[in-house]
Amino acid sequence: MDADDSREHAPHRRAAREALEEAWRGQFPRKHYAQVVQQLMMLVQRHGLGQALACLQLRGEGKPQSPYILLARQMDRWVLSTTGVSARSALAALSGRDSRFYREASEQAWLFVLALREGSEEHA
Repeated sequence: MDADDSREHAPHRRAAREALEEAWRGQFPRKHYAQVVQQLMMLVQRHGLGQALACLQLRGEGKPQSPYILLARQMDRWVLSTTGVSARSALAALSGRDSRFYREASEQAWLFVLALREGSEEHA
């Protein structure tokens, strides 16, 4: 297995592929989901993971068919699974833990978001 093959099978890339497949089955155009992924990248970079997750929830307005809500659920699953934490949401986990945990969760989230962006650009 060469470096490209092993990189392609990295957990964050596999999770991003699954998230994209879930999004493409959604009730909204692929373009909308890709735009939300791009917004999420900027939010995480500028304001941090906690604020980005809160923004997704706010922008989704509780509508289950929103690309914001879908991406928030996907981020929750990814952050909670990679950090091994049991919580109601990633945001709840972040607010109840120390800065080391926040940093680790942010690093994992960033890998996932980058893989989502790459995948959404390929399929846009």
